[in-house]
Amino acid sequence: MSRRSGPLAPGIAFITGGARGLGNAIAVSFAKEGASGVAIVDIQHDVTFQEGRKKVEEFGCECLTIRADVTKEEDMERAVKEAVEKFGRIDYAANFAGIVGPGAPISEIDVSEWQKTQDVNSKGVLLATKYEMRQMMKQESIEVELGRVLQRGSIVNCASVNSLQSMPGTSAYTASKHACHGITKAAALEGRSCNIRVNAVSPGFLLTKMIESSVLGGDMKLGQEMWSTFEARQGRKAQFEEVGDVVVLMSLPRMSLVNGQNLFIDGGFTINESNT
Repeated sequence: MSRRSGPLAPGIAFITGGARGLGNAIAVSFAKEGASGVAIVDIQHDVTFQEGRKKVEEFGCECLTIRADVTKEEDMERAVKEAVEKFGRIDYAANFAGIVGPGAPISEIDVSEWQKTQDVNSKGVLLATKYEMRQMMKQESIEVELGRVLQRGSIVNCASVNSLQSMPGTSAYTASKHACHGITKAAALEGRSCNIRVNAVSPGFLLTKMIESSVLGGDMKLGQEMWSTFEARQGRKAQFEEVGDVVVLMSLPRMSLVNGQNLFIDGGFTINESNT
């Protein structure tokens, strides 16, 4: 018997929303832990793709960029196909494409904007999971330790503290993240007979570009004061790489009995009764 050695996550990672923000932090974490290839899937412009790919490649990991819309089934089918044509398989998937959505109260909400949020945050997760699972079902297990259960693939979906909690003006986002958690649980039960694990993570409060406009005066108008309150309840400011590293760890065959879970990465925010 010998100590573990070599890369922590030597397989192929596929990440939606991977060109920037938390998605790109996940891509970088996989690269740091020895992934042999990373596919980042997004709808961002070329400059953002180039910046995101460069961060991955700095760690000697080959990076494929794929422009695709997670709300379009044909796009997600194509994205998975392109990744498999390039790398041969997908071992780890992380579905992190998302939007904040409208900040209006339910009595005033624009239903089309509400639906757009569901399309990106829940339908997008559904479609990505669908084609990721189809691929994983066709492939052999990644190499695992002797005696450990095989793993054909792992999927980690991006939920949110709003998959458990809510606040006024967040009906669209909250509904979409509850849906993400529900999709994760159903997929976990469906995938386990094929040695595929499906889990979710729920990041706390990180000032991504997705929410910067809201915090600084967009639709939700949270404001810096409210954001400071959130961070205080969380205990401190969070770093993107903290989420990236958790997703990598959740994806490993070492987590073989962890399935259908929703892990909160929030510094204790959701268990804290106070705002300090």
